[in-house]
Amino acid sequence: MKTKVVSIILVIIFVIFIVFPLYWLLNTSLKTRLEIISETTLWPTNPILTNYYRPLFEDVYGMYIRNSFIIAITEAILCIVIGLPAAYAFSRIKFKGDNHLLFWLLTNRMAPPAAFLIPYYVMYVSLKLFDTLQGLIIINSIANLPFTIWLLKGFIDGIPKDIEEAAIVDGYNFWQMFSRIIIPVLKPAIFVSGLFVFAFTWNEMLFASLFTTSPRAMPLTGGLLHYLSQTWVNWGEIAALTLITMLPVLAVVFYLQKYLVRALTFGAVR
Repeated sequence: MKTKVVSIILVIIFVIFIVFPLYWLLNTSLKTRLEIISETTLWPTNPILTNYYRPLFEDVYGMYIRNSFIIAITEAILCIVIGLPAAYAFSRIKFKGDNHLLFWLLTNRMAPPAAFLIPYYVMYVSLKLFDTLQGLIIINSIANLPFTIWLLKGFIDGIPKDIEEAAIVDGYNFWQMFSRIIIPVLKPAIFVSGLFVFAFTWNEMLFASLFTTSPRAMPLTGGLLHYLSQTWVNWGEIAALTLITMLPVLAVVFYLQKYLVRALTFGAVR
């Protein structure tokens, strides 16, 4: 009984630790700037929605959100389209140095992004990719594509080869087998891989803030950092924009949670 009480108390503390920052963001986003800097209250005296309306409809942050969606969705689709055949090749085709090549790909994800800033910057200026949506999509692919290949390879390893051999015996060619057998079986894994890539790209801030300078290409994370660098900061608007930044990823996770559970338990029970 004592152990159960301690466990409940620890869970409550953990939940408070997670939920309280979100509550405080919501609380701050509904306050006027004067109320934020003059007093600390658990709820706004006169709640306002100006902190949400002005950045989105009277400033450039609506454009930043559009850019973030374009980059993240394009990035997720691109990584799945390229990563799925590559993952299948690593899983089913054995060739000299395959494990070394796969490990080398993963090192591009594990290495700190700051280590590549100077060569990326020189290359982007030379190729005129600086301050473009295409440039951000390409640079995020370099980091996310190896992770996608590694994740999908693990799921493909869990598919029995007998299924593919039976399809070939039934008269399917390779692409028919791949599109009608492998892809439907991997549907949960594909959704989850796309979800991870979307979340990683949506939340990426380093490249977004350093490789873009204008509203036509800057995503929301870069815009938030740019806002914080100003001498006059409206913390209510910062809190509102931070909540807006979190909503797409939370919505996608909520909508695809059944696929997330199926994919993370893929191959656990046979």
